[in-house]
Amino acid sequence: MGYITAKFITDLVSEKIAGSDLFIGEIKVKLGNIIQVFLDGDNGVTIEQCAAVSRHIEQSLDRAREDFELHVSSYGIGQPLKFLRQYKNAVGKMLSIVTEGDMRYSGKLLEVDEKTILLEKSVSNKKKEKEEKIEIPFEEVKMAKIEVVFNQK
Repeated sequence: MGYITAKFITDLVSEKIAGSDLFIGEIKVKLGNIIQVFLDGDNGVTIEQCAAVSRHIEQSLDRAREDFELHVSSYGIGQPLKFLRQYKNAVGKMLSIVTEGDMRYSGKLLEVDEKTILLEKSVSNKKKEKEEKIEIPFEEVKMAKIEVVFNQK
């Protein structure tokens, strides 16, 4: 096993983003030294920020010692939320949630804290549509993703 490990890359990225609103969404080092770094931020992530992190990693690694392939990008739509910080940034957005008991919920994220997630779900019947609030214990969330909404009224 070479010196390029997920911990080593995590340390390099943490060093570079210290003091900013960026944080690590996920870091993977796959077979063949394919390095994937997914960044997230309280105010989003710019291409320039990804490029700066990429340069920092490249300058810290030695291709003569061990070759690698590097991808640095923002933690995108479709990837599961992992941290409370990501949930807080998603307030007001549509979420799809699967609980430990395999219950599925979809709705607008109204509030989140260390203990609970509050969703607003539209319920339709024959005559009208109403909003229903659903409270989900945070510890019961198996997976949550931001839903892409194309035409919102």
